[in-house]
Amino acid sequence: MRKSEFEQIVDKCFRSLENIYDFKRIETTYHRGGVFVRFKNPTTEVHLNYEIGVFPWLIIADIKDPETEKASLDWLLVELGERETPRVDEAFLPAKMDEGQLEAELKKKSDQLLKFGTDFLKGDFTLLPKLIKRADDYLAECKKFADRHNSEK
Repeated sequence: MRKSEFEQIVDKCFRSLENIYDFKRIETTYHRGGVFVRFKNPTTEVHLNYEIGVFPWLIIADIKDPETEKASLDWLLVELGERETPRVDEAFLPAKMDEGQLEAELKKKSDQLLKFGTDFLKGDFTLLPKLIKRADDYLAECKKFADRHNSEK
């Protein structure tokens, strides 16, 4: 996929984010194997991560400290009961996605963000500590899983 085509898809899928919540796309970084896109409004950052061949994911961050005060849209969906908690082994074998699915997936992620992430988009990060704890607990479980697997070799 060409850069211009990818950017047109992103613009189309995230237009509502820009129109409703005054986000601006402030960074698009292409790297070997993927793309990182950053949107920002006065209170919130949204990061789109796309690695070629796997499903894209979104990170929602408090603009005051976007490096540590952040969580994925997926953890928000888990917290709200809209998605099942991922199994630990899924972290090591991410689901594959055909490039032809990208636009539909980005549209779905954008719609989920607008539907379930309204508080974050408006700068209310009350739920963020719970999401960070979920992610930290999952990471600890992944590390245990990896350690067990590596010790069996």
